[in-house]
Amino acid sequence: MGSVWANRDFRLVLVGSFVNEVGDWLLAVALPVFVFTETRSGRDTATIFVIELVVGVLLGPYGGTLADRWDLRRTIVATNLLHAVSLLPLLAVTRQRLWPAFVVLGIQTVLRQLNDPASFALVPRVVTPDELVQANAAQSTGSSLARLIGSPLGGLSVAFGGLGAVVAIDAVTFAAVAAATAFVRTPTPSLLDPGQRGERGPGFAAGVRELRRQPGVGGYVAVQALAQLTFAMFPVLFIVFVVNELHGGGTQVGLIRGMAAFGGITASLLVARRAARFAPTTLMAVGYLGFGVIGALFVNAPSVTRALWVYLVLFAITGLPNVMSQIGATSTAQTMCPPEVLGRLSGLLSATGTLGAAIGSIGVALLIDHVAVRTLFNAQAALYAACGIATYAAVIRPRTRSAHNHPAADQPT
Repeated sequence: MGSVWANRDFRLVLVGSFVNEVGDWLLAVALPVFVFTETRSGRDTATIFVIELVVGVLLGPYGGTLADRWDLRRTIVATNLLHAVSLLPLLAVTRQRLWPAFVVLGIQTVLRQLNDPASFALVPRVVTPDELVQANAAQSTGSSLARLIGSPLGGLSVAFGGLGAVVAIDAVTFAAVAAATAFVRTPTPSLLDPGQRGERGPGFAAGVRELRRQPGVGGYVAVQALAQLTFAMFPVLFIVFVVNELHGGGTQVGLIRGMAAFGGITASLLVARRAARFAPTTLMAVGYLGFGVIGALFVNAPSVTRALWVYLVLFAITGLPNVMSQIGATSTAQTMCPPEVLGRLSGLLSATGTLGAAIGSIGVALLIDHVAVRTLFNAQAALYAACGIATYAAVIRPRTRSAHNHPAADQPT
């Protein structure tokens, strides 16, 4: 790991990414908690998630298009400063006046459609291709730590300081991200020629046409949409499973879920050390298949035992395939297409992934009261395995055939 850690710009990007995710988790927890505790309205709380869903589906592709057109470093600095300023209307929120919270959430979600693709495209600019998997593994570790810090921080800050504390802390995180990114020295201008037209033009449709020319990209987008659908099924299924099958409660839910974060940190470090030995597509496929196998063991373990330690261990082990699939998927996306369309690929993935997640969440909500939870959970495990098989069939094989028939076609152009 020495090479990637010696990269000053990557260290700045990593710090910025970590702080950014801490702030995202803080707000993602604090705002729904505040709205529900103040109003006791499930409808108002659900509105938060509906806004994020609608904005993500409708604007994700266009945010990625703008990220491809603009300087990445400047885009990230500007969006994070705007993030910080846009938090201010939260100070006007009261039990009787919730609308500023929805406005802030809408603005934050819009800005995220631009910031996330730019951040996604920035990593391959500041590291070498050989360092990319290691870099993504380090970011995965940071993401797990950010979740461990940001989630409880969001709950504590809104409980003890109200939205004023949330605004102050979150604004500091956004300012810190902007500052870290501003010191990146690697040039990050747009790689597009504004005068170009046709398949290599700057528009979203041109970007999609360019992506379709790259072997395996269509299959990759489909696999990731299916993966997001599968992930979205989990939260409800998990809670019902722990309560009904393990006869547990909130404590058991929290303990078991917490093991995934610790398992994820350990797995990220392990993958980073061995990253050079595996192709990103292999990590992606094996990760999804492993997730399916361990998921099936977890779901069917009550037939043998309900001892809590068994489920703690199994859930910690899921950290390895989860991290493998995420690092592999991110690295695959960053290497399988030209860098000038990475923003548009990220935006497209955001839109299709959000739509897939909506289908998974709604589907589980409709089925959970009518179908046994073990049946649904086993179906979810099967979908994870299907993602692994589909990765081989729709991503690895097309790229292998293309590399065999046209040795230069598999390289980003």
